[in-house]
Amino acid sequence: MSDIQTSTIRVPKNVLEDIKIYCRKAGQPVGEWVERAWRFLQKNDFDIYDTEVTPSLPVPAEVERERNQVDVLCKLMSEFINSQKQAQLPAPDILQKTTNRVAELEHLIGKYQEKLDSLSEDKTMIIKERVEWERKYYDRDKQNYALLETLKKQGELLEKAKTELRHCKGFFSSANEDVLKELGIS
Repeated sequence: MSDIQTSTIRVPKNVLEDIKIYCRKAGQPVGEWVERAWRFLQKNDFDIYDTEVTPSLPVPAEVERERNQVDVLCKLMSEFINSQKQAQLPAPDILQKTTNRVAELEHLIGKYQEKLDSLSEDKTMIIKERVEWERKYYDRDKQNYALLETLKKQGELLEKAKTELRHCKGFFSSANEDVLKELGIS
């Protein structure tokens, strides 16, 4: 490469920049890259302006026969898979009926969910009312219970007093008769 004279090749600026970046990464000068690219094209008999030529390698008959067998097997397998798919798919009318039924059920689920939400709200409201009633009447019932206990104790005391008055009936004057009548003892 040292005996080659330098020359200028006109290329678009962006292509030149791409080549320079590639050469920097490879650690090679641009001139050496051009020389190697040219040798590669010559060695492999590439004509970059021929749009119809595609490089090909000769294929032995045995390999070609195997490829053909593989192609035939692939086609058979593909046909088998397609037939199995068709056999497994349900008829379109069944699919349509199922889709309609699913839509109907989803609609019913929505309605039932709304009803359930409404009942849940009603239940919550009833529980709140019950708690308010319990709170309201708990205090009243507590007072009534206390009053009942007091009345029971006073009733017991009254019964004791009546019993004592009966024992003492003969000891007191007629004025006592009025008190005994008032107490319901006479």
